[in-house]
Amino acid sequence: MSDLNPETFDLDAWLADAERPEHAVTVYQKAGLIADLDVLAAKIENADGDDEVDGPSMGGGTGKLRAEYEALAKQFHDSALTVRVQSLTKDEQKAILEENKDLDATALGFVVLSRALVHPVASPDQLRKLNKVIGDAQFNRILQAFYQACGEMPVVSADFLPRSSGRETTEG
Repeated sequence: MSDLNPETFDLDAWLADAERPEHAVTVYQKAGLIADLDVLAAKIENADGDDEVDGPSMGGGTGKLRAEYEALAKQFHDSALTVRVQSLTKDEQKAILEENKDLDATALGFVVLSRALVHPVASPDQLRKLNKVIGDAQFNRILQAFYQACGEMPVVSADFLPRSSGRETTEG
């Protein structure tokens, strides 16, 4: 924690260590596998109890279906890309606007987002292609991360941390 004593606080030292807000989201290259996973999940759920036999004469039963599901789920998981964006100040966004007066709003949006990308670095044309191939739902998550980085106060949530399963005890 910083020294908050007004007489000794060094703002320049604090600023030297300051970072822009960043957000990260995960998008998937192989989102088309979701349909295959849906079909397999339905087959597994609707299989008879007699189908549990995993012998070769039975074609593998639900055990084979579960193995197929796991293999596809791994392919989906392995296709993940974490996209990191950082905030841009209003002045930076205004400068981008001034530099690109000839562009329409959509093209300008791709330029702004390309400047905000931390990882992976991408040109506006690459972002347009990314939007086309991963679809609006996933691409909108990237946009939302950018809007959060620019417009929301950075906070850390501990909601994902495991909670104690036992009763809390107090000593006194």
